[in-house]
Amino acid sequence: MTLTETRQFRAAKSVYDRLIELLPDQRPMLSVQKARITYLATGDDAALRSAIASLPSSIADDMGVALLRVDFALNHHDWLGARELLEKFKGTEDEEDLIGCYYILLARLQTDQPGPAPPSFVEHREHLNQKVQTSPEDINLLSRLAIVDAWMHNKEAAISEAKRAVEMLPISEDAGEGPDMVKNLAIVYTWTDELDLAFETLASLTKTPSGIYYGELKLDPRWAPLRKDPRFEKLLAELAPKD
Repeated sequence: MTLTETRQFRAAKSVYDRLIELLPDQRPMLSVQKARITYLATGDDAALRSAIASLPSSIADDMGVALLRVDFALNHHDWLGARELLEKFKGTEDEEDLIGCYYILLARLQTDQPGPAPPSFVEHREHLNQKVQTSPEDINLLSRLAIVDAWMHNKEAAISEAKRAVEMLPISEDAGEGPDMVKNLAIVYTWTDELDLAFETLASLTKTPSGIYYGELKLDPRWAPLRKDPRFEKLLAELAPKD
């Protein structure tokens, strides 16, 4: 929604209140979408977790909802909970690449050691790379590969791939998905020890519609390598809720 993208959070929640009144049959999912605004604006995901827990079973098993639960677990450093949730999706062909990425992220979050990647991660990376070669126009696949390469210490490849994704889908051409490519570039810089570039990229996203939000920056462990840098708290303060 445009109001959320432009950080007009109070107005956005009012719209959802009205939608819930007009579309009571869609209340469960609309309540999740409204609660997500609170998370983005304040970093408090309690209302969002509650809304998801209240979803009917027909919706609760949706892949997107399930991955939100994985993100909650990661946000709160519940590594075991995240792994248990991911285990449910083993063999899910449509989301195989995405689930593999989560496993690699989970491994990186649990260790600071830059040792060799397990064979399963190497295999996942190569599978993802083959899909990129087969579908070079798929920018999401390319950007995902860049992040995986960053997590697997393939620095030059990661930065090159992430930059290429941004060039293929600039914000000037797609204000909806373009910022996601820039955000992924910032993640790549974060995990390849290019902290100056990471902060520079994030600073631009704080002023970009659909860029980075306070809740994401505060809780998402993808930004973990930045948190000891004093610039992180300054950036977070710029995005903090003003009322």
